[in-house]
Amino acid sequence: MPPVPPTNDAGRDLIERLEPHLPKLAAYAETHDRDASFPFASFDLLREIGWVAAPIPREYGGQERSLADLVAAQTALAKVDMALAFSCGMHLMSVGAERANRTWPDQLRERIFSSVVNEGALCNQVATEPEMGSPQGGGRPQTKLTPNGPGCWTINGRKSFTTLAPGLAWFLTYCAVEDGSGMLARVAVHRDSPGLRIEETWDVVGLRSTGSHDVWFEDVAITDDEFLVRQDPNRAGQRHGDFAWFALLVSAASLGVAEAARDYTVEFARHRRPGGAPGVIGSLPTVRAQIGEIDLRIMSVRALLHETASAWDSLDAETRPALGPRVAATKLHAGDTAVDIVDRCMRLVGGISLHRSQPLERFYRDVRGPLHNPPITPRGLELIASAALDPLPDVTS
Repeated sequence: MPPVPPTNDAGRDLIERLEPHLPKLAAYAETHDRDASFPFASFDLLREIGWVAAPIPREYGGQERSLADLVAAQTALAKVDMALAFSCGMHLMSVGAERANRTWPDQLRERIFSSVVNEGALCNQVATEPEMGSPQGGGRPQTKLTPNGPGCWTINGRKSFTTLAPGLAWFLTYCAVEDGSGMLARVAVHRDSPGLRIEETWDVVGLRSTGSHDVWFEDVAITDDEFLVRQDPNRAGQRHGDFAWFALLVSAASLGVAEAARDYTVEFARHRRPGGAPGVIGSLPTVRAQIGEIDLRIMSVRALLHETASAWDSLDAETRPALGPRVAATKLHAGDTAVDIVDRCMRLVGGISLHRSQPLERFYRDVRGPLHNPPITPRGLELIASAALDPLPDVTS
């Protein structure tokens, strides 16, 4: 199935830079999935073609690519390596969302953005903890930020699911401020900070090369200048729509691996001819019906994903929150549909699809990862339902 072309020259240029390197990236993907190793060489290549600096504003030397452009580009990348697209998406969303929201102090934004452009630095939000889980659940982090003299602080705690951990320059860390205020904060911790330690715990079924290890902070010193934001815990949640960079780039990774599974299965059906059969299996009505169903589902995800990303780009910060239910719907639809598509492809191809020598086996494992990213199904459905039903009338009187 031909890809949906980006709507402008900037988006097309990004994908065209990637295309010559796809065979090399595909070979890296197989190796790093097998070994559960981090793809440093793949990220070096993405740096060379300007991928990691793509969302950075022009005023900081970046390319200022739109969310819609990056959704299209990340889909193309995920077709050869979903784990790479997924993990790179965490970096892209971290800097892309800040470009849109402008919540960091100017001096710290310039420092981080300049390091991305000039050094290829990678950033990610470091929030999930073994006991708390995701902050979306509303818990208070056990990672503590305690005063240590005027303007000085110390961090202690443990974070889990820290995607990109081996390659991160900036750990954008979610903490509880233990100064009596009850506040929460996000602080920028550089990887060279004494007391920051990565524990290699990431040994999982799919997305094996994302390096989503645990990170320990043991008396890590920071200053007031490294605070990204301070939050009242009663108002710490994101406004609806602010999570679009995260949700839509995760959706792009889901779509990309579904398209890759579809393309493999179509080629298999076009050429597979069992011994003694009069023709290839692609001539069978049952197979043709299944291919039609697969393409129908891909078209629906593409349409919703690209429409939502384009709509988000077209709105300003005040009106974007209204897209929250559509953003949630896009993420849920993309994730669930991609799982369904890969399952259908494996059934069509048959037992050979289970073999490690075939890419469908990796697609089958990788595609399940985004199901566990926010918004997870119950929270996403509640957001959608709330837009339809709330406020409910008072019927108690």
